[in-house]
Amino acid sequence: MRAPNMGRRLYSAVMFVLVSVVGGVLVAGLVVPAASVGAELAKAGAIAVQALPREVETPPPAEGSTVLMADGSVLTSFFNENRVNVPLSEISEVMRQAQISVEDQRFYDHGALDLRGTLRALVRTSSGNKQGGSTLTQQYVKLALVDKAVADNDKEALAAARERTFSRKLLELRYAIALEDRLSKDEILERYLNLAYYGAGAYGVEAAARRYFGISASELNLAQSAMLAGLVRNPVTTDPIRYEKLAIERRNNVLDVMAGQGVITAEQAKEAKAEEFDRSKITEVQNGCVSSEFPHLCSVVEKTLLQMPSLGGGTTSAEQETARRMLKRGGLVIQTEIDPRTQRAAQDAVSNYVYPTDPVIGVIAMIEPGTGLIKAIAQSRPEIGKAPGQTYWTYAMEKNLGGAEGYFGGSTYKLFTIAAAVAKGFPPGRSYESPRVRDWGGERFSTCEGSIRAEKGWDVRGVGGTFDLYSGTKNSVNNFFVALEQDVGLCDVTRMARTLGLNIAPQRANISTDESWRLAQNPAFTLGTENSSPISLANAYATIAARGMRCDPIILKSVTGKDGREYEVPNANCQQVIPQEVADRVTDIFRGPFNGGTATAANIPGYSIAGKTGTDTNAPTIWTVGFTPQLATAAMLTVDKKADRYLRGQRSIEGAPIRGGKARLAGSSGREAGGGLWKPAMAVALQGLPKGQFVKPKAYKPEVVDLPSCSSLNDCRQKLRDAGFGTAVTRVTNSAPAGRFLGISPKGRAPQYSTIKLLVSAGPAPKPSAKPSTEPNPNPNPSTAPAPPNEEG
Repeated sequence: MRAPNMGRRLYSAVMFVLVSVVGGVLVAGLVVPAASVGAELAKAGAIAVQALPREVETPPPAEGSTVLMADGSVLTSFFNENRVNVPLSEISEVMRQAQISVEDQRFYDHGALDLRGTLRALVRTSSGNKQGGSTLTQQYVKLALVDKAVADNDKEALAAARERTFSRKLLELRYAIALEDRLSKDEILERYLNLAYYGAGAYGVEAAARRYFGISASELNLAQSAMLAGLVRNPVTTDPIRYEKLAIERRNNVLDVMAGQGVITAEQAKEAKAEEFDRSKITEVQNGCVSSEFPHLCSVVEKTLLQMPSLGGGTTSAEQETARRMLKRGGLVIQTEIDPRTQRAAQDAVSNYVYPTDPVIGVIAMIEPGTGLIKAIAQSRPEIGKAPGQTYWTYAMEKNLGGAEGYFGGSTYKLFTIAAAVAKGFPPGRSYESPRVRDWGGERFSTCEGSIRAEKGWDVRGVGGTFDLYSGTKNSVNNFFVALEQDVGLCDVTRMARTLGLNIAPQRANISTDESWRLAQNPAFTLGTENSSPISLANAYATIAARGMRCDPIILKSVTGKDGREYEVPNANCQQVIPQEVADRVTDIFRGPFNGGTATAANIPGYSIAGKTGTDTNAPTIWTVGFTPQLATAAMLTVDKKADRYLRGQRSIEGAPIRGGKARLAGSSGREAGGGLWKPAMAVALQGLPKGQFVKPKAYKPEVVDLPSCSSLNDCRQKLRDAGFGTAVTRVTNSAPAGRFLGISPKGRAPQYSTIKLLVSAGPAPKPSAKPSTEPNPNPNPSTAPAPPNEEG
């Protein structure tokens, strides 16, 4: 029993003196060399006055951290030692009895030491025979000192803690005496059972119960308890997973000891011995990301944690090592908002369409508008490693979270031109004549610093005709968007992209983000010539879905310590960056691609969906990025730049084999990236979510302003553009000679930013011919006659 309270300190002092004196006398009496005893006692005496180390007294022992998904299921664990600390009340009574029976039968009857066993061990140890005999309290002291040395990576302290010398025994005795002066027997037993190693990577009785039997420590029966209790002395060589026969033999020995002590009956021991070890109950514990069901998703969580200042993390290797130690030993509960159903839907969609060893990479990134919470990331190479079909890259993410170099956005960037135009006040009906092919070489485009000219010979191809913001977007008309971008200005377009949350990869090493955006001001920006990650594009579109509320992508909801402390996690920094009415109009415009436009193959009936497809020049990358009010998703297919096919010069995704060569891609962004990846993933993800509707945009009510006075075609075109108006050359039948400038329509005043017609004579109407001509008419439609030099609108 414990020493009386009134004499605890006296008891401790007396016991230490007693063991030292009696130990010396007995050892001397047993003819142990006096010089040896004296030296050992001198060393012990010199350090005996030290205070009880904090690591011996302070609970709990190190415990790994667990990452949870939104439904509470485990994504993975991070630990150096697989341990789950539990109070003594959550450890079965029979487990406590079994451990005490084999380690310290009189644990509750003696003080810090059992004189009979301790003196026997001291004598035999000093004479060269490494003998046990330590009390359970002494064993706990040793375990705690070893655990602290391991945690600190202190090799010298670890070697000292593992010494089995006479002086070390005395030191452990002194600490044990001090410990029992401060803690109850139950508190010491609890710490011991949580700290002891039970083999197969299981530290502590709770982890061992889960590992070997698939239950908690509170559920352990007699046979299971006896097996665990028997493992502590030789956990490596009696692990039942690898050495089942030896483990059962050791278990039976423990049962015999318990029966001999009267803790259990002979009949109970017999019944327990008959119980077989059920290997089907063995559980594998995930540690780190490689063993996780979703390795790359897990990797994003881990990298985020290592950069968290609240865990001591950051961008340097030293900071991240500090956070890693906290992660593996801090017993944290890390809660994400990843929905496993959505994550599996995304992964299934990618894996069913593109195989890991295909020369094509498939990626999906999902994010929640208005919160920034990442809901899923998936890729066609789901495993981490160097083997074929494996990768260390998490293709969906930015580089600081494991991403690659980024990918040309193609026509998905047209969103930023439309958003900038709407924000500037351009009416939805702003229209442009868009030829199938146009050479923009030499055309001037305004920038934040002034203006630049398009390179000579820059031909832009696409659908021909006259288009406004709605029809141009629906049909993804390249020349319409270049013309719109020219009138809006590169400065406004690139600033809008940045405002909505787009990140672009640096064009070259060692340049700032601001410099990268300055260099991004080129006429081809609206066609998606910069590199962006899938999560960045999905997030920019999510800003529109959230009616102009931009949030930084985040993956953590909370991080909580064992003591209930909340650690600060990265903030989404949500803020309103554009007016809601601007976002509502952009959303309405971008419903077109999913309703009869380029993304029709990806449409999901019954849901309000908006977004855009994207195809890069020569199509090495194709996209579908779309959103509902609840979820924004980017789906991408891109060529693998390390594949033999690409290295041989076949850089287009068109014709690339997928599904192990069973199919080939045609390079269709809507049908393949959209119908193949985006649609099946979103169809599952949207199940159970409310079928929210987009907010209908307000009626456009432009300000009517005065038109500038002008005289000639070129003079009017320039002045009208400078005033923010669009221009379109319109040829009309007139008595004036063909090509003569007739004026503008409307005249005087017009809605701001509207399109003004530049009227050009097509000449008088042809006179009726008495006899039908047999010659073909070289220009049957005067309204489409070639424009005179420098007169295209």
